Amino acid sequence: MEKEINAPVPGKIISIKCKENQEVKKGDVLLILETMKMENEIYAPSNGLIKKILVKEGDFIQHGKTMLIIEIKEGGK
Repeated sequence: MEKEINAPVPGKIISIKCKENQEVKKGDVLLILETMKMENEIYAPSNGLIKKILVKEGDFIQHGKTMLIIEIKEGGK
């Protein structure tokens, strides 16, 4: 099952901490989004595999925009 990771707030991508085809565990930091001079860490919601990264460092994104897609592993809720 694939899950989209969407921007919780508008802001600027200041750091991407994962790569496509990388396995991640629940709670791993995937990227850092800066909004109103505050850094927001975006965490993996479950164990899985990064399928596609749709943003790059320096991008300004809107609330709700899909930033990456993660394939959820069996039992990785």
